[in-house]
Amino acid sequence: MKLRSVLAAGVSLVGLAALVVVQGVGVGGVPPLGQALDPATGVMNLGSRAGLPRTGSIALGGLGSPVTVGFSKDGIASISGKSQLAVYQAIGYVEARNRLFQMDLIRREAAGNLAAILGPSYLASDLFELRLGLVRTAERNLAALPPASLAILKAFSAGVNDAISYDKAHNALPTAIRLLGYTPAPWTPLDSMLVQGFMTQMLDYTQTPVDYSIMISHVGFAQTMKLFPIIAPNAQNPYDPGPYHFQGTIPPDPAVSISPGLKTALGQLQAQAAALPPFAIHTFSNSNNWAVSGSRTANGRPLLAGDPHLQQTLPSIWYWLSASAPGLHFSGVTVPGLPVILIGRNRNIVWSLTNVENQATFFYNEKTSSSHPDRYFYNGSWVRYHYYHYTVAVKGKSPVSLTVPVAAQGPVMTVRGATVAVDWLGNHTSPDLTDLIGVTHATNWSQFKAAISSWFAPTQNWAFADSSGQIGLMSPGGYPVFRHGDPWTVMSGTGASDIAGYIPPAAQPQVYNPPAGYVFTANQRPVSASYPYYIGTSWDFYTNGYRADEIKSFLAAHPKLTTAGAQQLQNSVTDYLATKMVPWLVATVNSSHPTPQVAAATALLARWNDQMTVSSPAAAIWWTFLTNDLKQAFGPWFKGIPQPPNSALDLNQINSALMEDLQVLNLNHARFTPPGSATPLDAAVIARSALTATVSQLAKQLGPVSKWSWGRLHSREFTSLTGAASLAYGPRSSSGDTWTVDAADGLLLSEAGPSWRMIVNFGGQSRAIYPGGQSENPLSPWYGNQIPYWWNGRYLAFGLNYGRPIATWTLEPRSA
Repeated sequence: MKLRSVLAAGVSLVGLAALVVVQGVGVGGVPPLGQALDPATGVMNLGSRAGLPRTGSIALGGLGSPVTVGFSKDGIASISGKSQLAVYQAIGYVEARNRLFQMDLIRREAAGNLAAILGPSYLASDLFELRLGLVRTAERNLAALPPASLAILKAFSAGVNDAISYDKAHNALPTAIRLLGYTPAPWTPLDSMLVQGFMTQMLDYTQTPVDYSIMISHVGFAQTMKLFPIIAPNAQNPYDPGPYHFQGTIPPDPAVSISPGLKTALGQLQAQAAALPPFAIHTFSNSNNWAVSGSRTANGRPLLAGDPHLQQTLPSIWYWLSASAPGLHFSGVTVPGLPVILIGRNRNIVWSLTNVENQATFFYNEKTSSSHPDRYFYNGSWVRYHYYHYTVAVKGKSPVSLTVPVAAQGPVMTVRGATVAVDWLGNHTSPDLTDLIGVTHATNWSQFKAAISSWFAPTQNWAFADSSGQIGLMSPGGYPVFRHGDPWTVMSGTGASDIAGYIPPAAQPQVYNPPAGYVFTANQRPVSASYPYYIGTSWDFYTNGYRADEIKSFLAAHPKLTTAGAQQLQNSVTDYLATKMVPWLVATVNSSHPTPQVAAATALLARWNDQMTVSSPAAAIWWTFLTNDLKQAFGPWFKGIPQPPNSALDLNQINSALMEDLQVLNLNHARFTPPGSATPLDAAVIARSALTATVSQLAKQLGPVSKWSWGRLHSREFTSLTGAASLAYGPRSSSGDTWTVDAADGLLLSEAGPSWRMIVNFGGQSRAIYPGGQSENPLSPWYGNQIPYWWNGRYLAFGLNYGRPIATWTLEPRSA
């Protein structure tokens, strides 16, 4: 059986939803969904959910007052009423009528409850989630909600349950649910907290300390830190460059060693991650945003743009809506299962998110002894674990029992070889929902800043602009401070290396009305090398800076930015690294008397405009060269190191730290000695060898040079929720690469990238688009109707309302 889960995330939080893809052969005797839902071969009738919504009245239980839901021709829902709680109930109803299967799978994955409907192939995912403890965290977050936020969640949950009741009464439950043979449980406020937690996991949970420790066990601490330093060796463009006026932290401890038992445990942790659905944990950086003041726009009013780069799926990971009630007016995108938008606007402000990428996951090697069973040594004494017990249902199999010991730092993730616990900031209480609700009501920078001041995880870069002309950017959240140990490695669990506190809010990255007139983030390190606090290393998924470099270059060169200019930048496929390295490569190769074949390839690079376009032969040469150059330069250090899925140990262009190393080695004409060699290697010699290998490789793969193009190597695919190939979009030859502004996240097949593009111009046209549609039903005209716009760099109007609707639901209170 082949099943895979496509987890969309990001923003930044956004970063941010999980979709389980069901395909291949059947699940526990159920027919394969990929076949059963295929319009060409499927046998299930989807007609009851396929058409456009019809104008009419629908009675909802518990609705305090009537609500109107209008649908634009593109499926965007505009929800308005005279009561805020009634509007939130309607939001739950509308989301569930369009995305119920998606919502149910998100909460199941977070709760460790997939195997109950999908079978034993998802047991590993369930066991991981229950160990990590999203359910436990969701319970704490729910208990911490203020009454007003809890009331909104209850109203939203009531709306979801109204939709479930409607679908059951009309035999209209999503076909995937019917095929799997289950009835979705009623939605509760806890389920929305599970959605919040799992979004955080996708954006914030990493295994970088595991990867660092594995690397140290193979090549030693010093060499590991040369390859993956705390501060990247190349020039960066932090949005908050300082100066900083506060105290620093401790230097690295070079005495890190990895015992045989810990090495075994590290392998077990790697295996756990490899068994998870793709994108269940954070493995790549994502998203762009920028705000420009009126001093640098054509109309003299602020402009803000944002595009979170997350998994691109059908249906989309986002649901686009607007809401209006007395004291409540917002428009933007939410994640199905949440009652409030994460990115968007109200009447006065606009905001967008990107991931900060600071380290948020810390692993601890607990000291244990057979003389003290069920205990660990902590702060000078033997302390008893706290235990949680679970029974995991498995479709077609007997239930599986799981006991999770929890130490002071957090849950124990493995006891094989060594006992390793994890302190993940996503397991700490965070008032995300309440803060997001507060943002929708903010009218200026002060209110906006106050609304997110208590945000903890996942840390996000919040770009801001308002109608009065102000712009800003801030990155609130939990930034731990340590007094001992190297947080990027697996540390001692005896207490000395625990989190000692957090960076105070005043010292966290932030700018307001910067002198340059613009501010931007693209997952680059937000602060300069002089920042005195540790917030992560170059291997913590901070980008290599090339997207940020291109954004800064564009904004600096356009002092009168327009909406059209912002669209141009969001759709840019300029490879910034190519603008710096290709001239060096051309000069290096031409100085060495290349063969005619290599000379021809070099001539194409010399004439190239650095655009990663589908038709470009030079783009194909460039990317293939980078692959070969990386492997030839760094391959000797990676011999014998396991590189399973979900690991940052892969030797490819996604590894931002190694790309930064390669850039500096090449442009500095460096010489270095790899392991097992007594002779230093010259970066130029390696580059020439890599280009020679590239020419040979492309000739074998694509034929003569006249047939080379980036589009023959590179494609995008928007995978289907069901896994049916005919319900996906693509694979289709595509422009862009991992670090172009229009990012194609991945390697030669990209399944992630700009999941939502938004531009708000307070004095002109505002636009937005995402690559998908509002409905999860593949026979709906709103299943993928926005893809052609997105693919061709076009947008829809983005405001607080969307004109005359093509259909209207009047939601009315149900009579007793």
